[in-house]
Amino acid sequence: MQNPGVSSSPAVHVCYHPDQEAGEPLRQICLGLEEQGVPWRALPCSGQDNALALARQAAAHSALRTGLGIAASGEVVLTHAQYPADRPLRHCPPASSRAQLRNIGANAGQLVKVIPFSEAE
Repeated sequence: MQNPGVSSSPAVHVCYHPDQEAGEPLRQICLGLEEQGVPWRALPCSGQDNALALARQAAAHSALRTGLGIAASGEVVLTHAQYPADRPLRHCPPASSRAQLRNIGANAGQLVKVIPFSEAE
């Protein structure tokens, strides 16, 4: 991530391992965020391949304090800057379906909008 400070424009940050730049997890997560009408910023983050650590980094730099992390394996984690650092708020394992990935993106938007999470079909 280039800028170590908190972004001034409100957006959910998605920190992803560079191997996932053209991956389905990133695409589906962003579609889920768009469905909620919540702005997002996807940021390649090298030097880290732990989905929870990437999500924590994303949340720490987001003005909305909400972040998603995508590991090289495709594992996805959603967290909030005020949530305990040692566990994810939501998690998708590497073999998750498109619906599950889109749902975790939508859940990030719902977190920002302070509405209950939805479950993947």
